Amino acid sequence: MRVLCMLFLLFSSLQSLAEWGTSESELGDSIIRQAIAKNNYHRNLDLKASAYLKNSLILDRAPKRFLGKNVRELLKLRSSNKQVLYLHEAISDIYFYGSSTIKEEIKSYKNYGPYKKAWQFNRAADLLLDFNKDYIELEGFSAKKYVSPIAKNALKYYKFIYERSFDDENGNNFYVIRIFPRSFIEPGFYGYLYINSSTMQISSLSLNLGDNGGISLINSLTISQNLIKIDSFYYPSKTTIHYYGKNFGFAYSGTCMATYSYFSKNAAEDDIFKKHEVLIIEKPNRKSDKILESKRTLYLTSLEAEAYHYQDSLKEKQGEKKYLDSLDKLNISQRLYPLLFNSFKIQNSYREYTLSFDPIAPALFYNTVEGPGIAYGVRFTKYKDVDGSYYSIRPEIRYGFKNKEFNSDLAFNWLYSPFKRGIINISLGSTYRDLNPNGSLSSVNNSLNTLLFEQNFMKLFRKQYVSFSSGRELSNGLYFSGGLELSRNISVSNMFDYSLRNIRNRNFTSNNPFDKDDNGKLFPDHTTFRLSGTLVYTFNHSYITNEGIKMYELPRAPRLILSYKKGIPNFLGSETKWDYIEFEAQQEKLNLGLWGYSSFSISTGKFFNQKVNYFPDWKHFGGNMALIFNPGLKNFHLLDYYAYSTEREFIEGHWEHDYNAKFLGSIPLIRKLKLQELTGAAFLTQPYKGIYYELYLGIKRMGARLDYAFSFDNDGFLNHGFKFSFKLQNPFKKLDHY
Repeated sequence: MRVLCMLFLLFSSLQSLAEWGTSESELGDSIIRQAIAKNNYHRNLDLKASAYLKNSLILDRAPKRFLGKNVRELLKLRSSNKQVLYLHEAISDIYFYGSSTIKEEIKSYKNYGPYKKAWQFNRAADLLLDFNKDYIELEGFSAKKYVSPIAKNALKYYKFIYERSFDDENGNNFYVIRIFPRSFIEPGFYGYLYINSSTMQISSLSLNLGDNGGISLINSLTISQNLIKIDSFYYPSKTTIHYYGKNFGFAYSGTCMATYSYFSKNAAEDDIFKKHEVLIIEKPNRKSDKILESKRTLYLTSLEAEAYHYQDSLKEKQGEKKYLDSLDKLNISQRLYPLLFNSFKIQNSYREYTLSFDPIAPALFYNTVEGPGIAYGVRFTKYKDVDGSYYSIRPEIRYGFKNKEFNSDLAFNWLYSPFKRGIINISLGSTYRDLNPNGSLSSVNNSLNTLLFEQNFMKLFRKQYVSFSSGRELSNGLYFSGGLELSRNISVSNMFDYSLRNIRNRNFTSNNPFDKDDNGKLFPDHTTFRLSGTLVYTFNHSYITNEGIKMYELPRAPRLILSYKKGIPNFLGSETKWDYIEFEAQQEKLNLGLWGYSSFSISTGKFFNQKVNYFPDWKHFGGNMALIFNPGLKNFHLLDYYAYSTEREFIEGHWEHDYNAKFLGSIPLIRKLKLQELTGAAFLTQPYKGIYYELYLGIKRMGARLDYAFSFDNDGFLNHGFKFSFKLQNPFKKLDHY
């Protein structure tokens, strides 16, 4: 009997607890519904905010050796203790135009350590993090999007528990709501919202993303935000993001912080920005440091102050010229290893020039036309500090050790108008070129396939040429480029058939891609004088003015490209006559919310007035037949490099969608790998070969990508196979410091 009584009491207690939990959850849901409804109110305030931004990255712990190198020497650490690797501060003015447009003017900034693109926000406007929107983007960390706790469909993704209410010193009442994702497999926020009971708006928040956030090399990330009420709406007054990572034996942490003070905006201040200009970065001057110190709203930590002190004392001790020289010498020492695979740069920051030498290993090649050889170049670049313009001169030599033929090129580039992207290019010389200038096979990849797999995919011809081209922006988003080229095109044949492996039932093919068994010439030697012009227009293309240089942001609207080329006969010995026109429409990273983003390109072109037209001037496509492929949007996975080239008309289309770990991020254990899945398709048709199309799916992380593709033609299924691409991304490559 006693046991039955105890069981009854236990059941009653559990029932009461469940009812309490249910009521607290229902109350939390009710409060959130009212907060979501408040989001429908339209904000139409024209405001100005004075902002302070700080990004810092700290190395907390490191192994003694990494990749066989002493870490302290590799990263130029001053001690074995934790140190600042990167520090960036900025003072800016932010301008709000109604409910959708935000622009920023950075008045002063200061850096310690080299620029690092990842894990930082370059402008304070990006740290406003408006949780009234349906999705939160942390562009400094990842392309993923996260559902806001007060998005229209937030109740589908989150559970809300009412915990308590409290009054502040002014008598305002606030609800404390605890949130967590309904599904542990969905990347979402955990933490607390503080909601004003009278306005039903968020007044502050404290949220975190664990390792389930899907951010590469980041194990945990927390967001805290305080907001201030302005005319019945809350705006962020301080945002802090703190993150932590542990990989490869390194432990590191960082903080991105911004504070905002709001004012009424004068009508005259609207003239600061031009149309489509979203950010202005003023050039630092001698007063920049003093401006920063006087307007700094957050204290520097002892580590950050120590880093600045070291940098400033070094500059003061050595003087500006010696200080820059010491950085240049450090820059040189970092690039000496490994010399075989990294370019070697001699830099004089005081005189504003650089001399860059190509890495040795990629300069070596082997093909069946020239045999083993080297194509090596050096680039001299001279900058003008006044307006950001520069010019560069690049000589390159090419020598085949078997055919004993020497070729050389000389290229001159002059960026004379950085803001308008005005550039002039002049080049001349003789060299060997791929018959398909759009071919995705690199010289290194071709050499490896030739030597190891007895497959000479790349087909070459010799070109002696002189060319001139120029481009300039005509208006915002509208860019024109054009050029002239006189060339002597010489058809060549295979001369060598050496391979490290002799593979059964496989032999080298002819340099003529249309007659693989006959080593005859593809076309007669001829001279071409070619005229070309391209007009590119991007709708509503926003841009940044960085110290007088115009830098376009990733376009959020479609881009249209119109191209025209003409082979002019009977001029300077030219023997070809044809006209060609092409039109293309493309879109990069079309935002589809939680479903990731899509990119696409569709183009069509046609030759006309055609009398004489040889293969080098035909329309070519980005084919691929090797295991290693170029993952560019307009490159096919399995297309023959040359078979579909045409001197007639064509239609080409590409589509690719990145799901941002929408599916793989939902699978236990696998989501820890932080892989991103993608799918895509490609289509091509031309009169002689008919229809060709591909379907593929793939996974990627950081610089590595693995796809599996299927190809089809008029007769049905054609081919299938894996394709792999890899771009080495050492996460600590840029973490060396001054």
